[in-house]
Amino acid sequence: MRKILFIFLFLSAITVHAQSFHAGMQLGMTGTQVTGDQLSGFHKAGIFGGVFVNHRMGKLGDFQMELNFIQKGSRKNARPDQGDYLQYLMRLNYVALPVMYKFKIKDPLTIEVGVEFAYLINSKEFDGTSEIDPYYAKDFRDFDFSGFAGLGIDFWTNFRFVFRYSYSIIPITFPPSSNSYTFYTSGHYNEVLIASIQYNF
Repeated sequence: MRKILFIFLFLSAITVHAQSFHAGMQLGMTGTQVTGDQLSGFHKAGIFGGVFVNHRMGKLGDFQMELNFIQKGSRKNARPDQGDYLQYLMRLNYVALPVMYKFKIKDPLTIEVGVEFAYLINSKEFDGTSEIDPYYAKDFRDFDFSGFAGLGIDFWTNFRFVFRYSYSIIPITFPPSSNSYTFYTSGHYNEVLIASIQYNF
């Protein structure tokens, strides 16, 4: 986590030196699922928020870097009316460092394309109302490396609505051992939808 903060501050200093410095903050929500967990659907809601810096780079748009807190994971709710009593919750909290290029299409629209390195702060899995014993839980990697794309729309002075979709480039778990939780086999990838409001200082 200290490395992520150092990289963010270092790149921020470079951005400030570029003289076309802009900064802001953002807050929003996530809808997430984990590919490979046999539980389809963006049923896990989470919190997203952080700060960003950007500057003009080339004629097409801006380079932007962010430091965010983001919640990922997956959820399955029971459906007693359908005879389904199975419940499951995977809760993953990350500190993320996305870098992107924002293409200015036509005011007020921009398209974002980038990559994100995220450090896993903590992880928990729940079966119904109880937490799964760590011995039987999955072995999560300490990081998540993903690619993403998004659409931004300016809707008021200094305010922008942003919608993004991201997908893990490498698995978020190590290969399963014989004691791993029965829902899972291999190849787990975070899949995330983000809706947020950005404010430019």
